[in-house]
Amino acid sequence: MLPLFEPKGRVLLVDGHHLAYRNFFALKGLTTSRGEPVQGVYGFAKSLLKALKEDGDVVIVVFDAKAPSFRHEAYGAYKAGRAPTPEDFPRQLALMKELVDLLGLERLEVPGFEADDVLAALAKKAEREGYEVRILTADRDLFQLLSDRIAVLHPEGHLITPGWLWERYGLRPEQWVDFRALAGDPSDNIPGVKGIGEKTALKLLKEWGSLENIQKNLDQVSPPSVREKIQAHLDDLRLSQELSRVRTDLPLEVDFRRRREPDREGLRAFLERLEFGSLLHEFGLLESPQAAEEAPWPPPEGAFLGFRLSRPEPMWAELLSLAASAKGRVYRAEAPHKALSDLKEIRGLLAKDLAVLALREGLGLPPTDDPMLLAYLLDPSNTTPEGVARRYGGEWTEEAGERALLAERLYENLLSRLKGEEKLLWLYEEVEKPLSRVLAHMEATGVRLDVPYLRALSLEVAAEMGRLEEEVFRLAGHPFNLNSRDQLERVLFDELGLPPIGKTEKTGKRSTSAAVLEALREAHPIVEKILQYRELAKLKGTYIDPLPALVHPRTGRLHTRFNQTATATGRLSSSDPNLQNIPVRTPLGQRIRRAFVAEEGYLLVALDYSQIELRVLAHLSGDENLIRVFQEGRDIHTQTASWMFGLPAEAIDPLRRRAAKTINFGVLYGMSAHRLSQELGIPYEEAVAFIDRYFQSYPKVKAWIERTLEEGRQRGYVETLFGRRRYVPDLNARVKSVREAAERMAFNMPVQGTAADLMKLAMVRLFPRLPEVGARMLLQVHDELLLEAPKERAEEAAALAKEVMEGVWPLAVPLEVEVGIGEDWLSAKG
Repeated sequence: MLPLFEPKGRVLLVDGHHLAYRNFFALKGLTTSRGEPVQGVYGFAKSLLKALKEDGDVVIVVFDAKAPSFRHEAYGAYKAGRAPTPEDFPRQLALMKELVDLLGLERLEVPGFEADDVLAALAKKAEREGYEVRILTADRDLFQLLSDRIAVLHPEGHLITPGWLWERYGLRPEQWVDFRALAGDPSDNIPGVKGIGEKTALKLLKEWGSLENIQKNLDQVSPPSVREKIQAHLDDLRLSQELSRVRTDLPLEVDFRRRREPDREGLRAFLERLEFGSLLHEFGLLESPQAAEEAPWPPPEGAFLGFRLSRPEPMWAELLSLAASAKGRVYRAEAPHKALSDLKEIRGLLAKDLAVLALREGLGLPPTDDPMLLAYLLDPSNTTPEGVARRYGGEWTEEAGERALLAERLYENLLSRLKGEEKLLWLYEEVEKPLSRVLAHMEATGVRLDVPYLRALSLEVAAEMGRLEEEVFRLAGHPFNLNSRDQLERVLFDELGLPPIGKTEKTGKRSTSAAVLEALREAHPIVEKILQYRELAKLKGTYIDPLPALVHPRTGRLHTRFNQTATATGRLSSSDPNLQNIPVRTPLGQRIRRAFVAEEGYLLVALDYSQIELRVLAHLSGDENLIRVFQEGRDIHTQTASWMFGLPAEAIDPLRRRAAKTINFGVLYGMSAHRLSQELGIPYEEAVAFIDRYFQSYPKVKAWIERTLEEGRQRGYVETLFGRRRYVPDLNARVKSVREAAERMAFNMPVQGTAADLMKLAMVRLFPRLPEVGARMLLQVHDELLLEAPKERAEEAAALAKEVMEGVWPLAVPLEVEVGIGEDWLSAKG
């Protein structure tokens, strides 16, 4: 039986619409593997379940009816200030109602009345019939119903009673309507008395007891300004009182003794369809797993491991606990570090992390099967073990044995979901699984840093920041805290009179963001200095100062973490530190790269795929003109400019080449004519003409974009050359801005994702060959790979890596890799 109904002589009334909206906005980005947004449904189910565990005797869920209520008819502006209903809310609301029905709960919607009125009528009816009543809502309107038998249960868990109301507001429940009428409520567009807020309303009710008494003695109300405000808004006051009062006299035929059993099979199918794996357990729809049989360490070969680290970074972590699971048996290691030597491989959730820690201890234990990688291929929004467990059945706990059992269960579940998906299985076996071993070695190897150089650079940058600060103060006419956005806002917009361009979303203050300052760059010389200061402060605070502290005391090297399941396109990312964000083209960014140096007796080898995304675009689109440029080894930007401007290649000047380059890369990211006009500083009409001429030069590119979008709309996802998917449900959105953002995402992903797949495949194929030349792989950033090789074999290592990377996969155009060798990362790039 479901653990839902325990007779307690209590009626639970659920404000369905309020709970639906609250959860819809509380969670972000939760979708099924088909890309269907379900965050509101999940949150609604969790909130409902939490309440049912406490109050499950009689449960009625009330939703707003579609027809306008009597309040809308009485006051046309009622709730007029509310934002329009989000596009995917109705679909999720329908699923929430389906869930209520499957649970066997009573569901009510009464045309002409809001949920509040239905809840109020039910509460009073139940109270009269001798029930204790709890109303699950965070809507303050229903505080007027509080009594000895009626309480409001807030979704966060606290109970609101008449005592709570008195302690919090100093009001009795019968005063609540008067309080709302005086103060108004912007969320419902209830006018109240203009100029009277909650504090004044409370003071008035404390003094006079009721709104009726205030109106009878209006000539005695003080101060006079408050009296005058009430006098001037008596009509608003009466209307607000009427709008605030809930109806308790609805003739509802409800039998509180009626019970319905939940539809167990329907509920199970519903939760499985929405991939709410953890809720299957919580609603009691899965057989409770029998207590796992305990067995002595070591586990058999092929067991799944579960472990807990003292911190996320394995090179710095202690192994707190280690366990294994095989066919329902759990094997626990008493001495985790020592027990690693009993293993031959690491199979389990986050296998790479444990492999890195093992390498640190001198043990070569390759990471193999990892359910996280399967989940990530199924849907790239699966980025955390907590989320994967919740979605596919289980719970990510702190206990190593439970993590091992979870890994085994998830592996079987996810593998069965991928059956028949040949491309995704190929990506798992040939790319992601072997790549985790490569990344483990890269993390454990680390890279050497020139710490004295960084400390000297820090002093130099600090001095330059001080000089810029003084220059800003001179231009402002006085010193101020340059890092305070409020002070900067006053200086720029009040004192210097610069035009405010936008406001911050949370506070509504005038924005001083980087985008705003960029737009104001020409308006005043102070803006350029502030931007320079910010750039230096960011790089100093993010890299120059923190990097020396991240050098490992045992290895003397920096060990970044490579995240294999973090991005929507399949690209790798890095953290602790994030090396992807070091600017490549700014002088200071380049000087930071100079701090990454080779070990004594070694050189760094930098290998960079040249224009890989444009080459991928040529292959995917099949555009003959684009393919021919790369096949003939011509400069793509010069050739594009030649066709766009109708000039021979030798007549193309740097300005025209830059325009062509901007469009070449802009097309990949859906750059609009408006954006192009800003980038190039040209009229909008000219930018439109540029883009038109680009697509005339490469006609099949436009056709490929349109084909990709159409396939995405039909299937709900787009994919790379190798079958990696990204779900893009908003391709069918009605809101233009949402749809266009999804379109840009959709046709960029196959290009960027294919480039990422090629890089990963190249790493997998190159890694086992590097011992031939005594080299090791250190870093992967964007389209670049960084190796470390003995000085005498650096040229040989470079040639080998170039050969493997350029030959990684046959495309319609050649892949080209630029190679550099040097003592540090900057000189190797040069």
